[in-house]
Amino acid sequence: MYITFALENSYAVEIKQVREIIDLSMGELTRPPGLPGFMRGMLNLRQQMVSVIDLRSLYQMTPLEDSGLAKILVVERGDECYGLMVDAVENIMTIEDSHRFGAPKMMRNAGAQGDPRSEMDEVIDIGEGDTRRTLSVFQCDRLLERLAREIPALAA
Repeated sequence: MYITFALENSYAVEIKQVREIIDLSMGELTRPPGLPGFMRGMLNLRQQMVSVIDLRSLYQMTPLEDSGLAKILVVERGDECYGLMVDAVENIMTIEDSHRFGAPKMMRNAGAQGDPRSEMDEVIDIGEGDTRRTLSVFQCDRLLERLAREIPALAA
């Protein structure tokens, strides 16, 4: 199963990578001094602190004009919780493995910072006929591993 979401374009993430989806307005964000620009702040979600990462800022996209539809994909890694802020959640769907493919090498950009393609190496094919689309599959683990290398405090 996949969650499709918008971040300027449409992407997909395996549902097993996401603990829950919350509205951006669900809680008040606290922004301690010294956070990198792409860190939106911290959110107290049922007595657990969640570091919220603004993916638009991380990938150097223009800020979202209307954040009313913005969602946070909450992911857990060990004892830590992270929130990935996206423009909107579009759908939750089941995709057969036969509709999952490796992304063409020209589309991958593993070394690029500031590009969402650095977290993607697979695509899924959804729909049929005129509604057929191919979406890149976002890998939350790859993003968090990269950020932990770049910002040692995230690895602690």
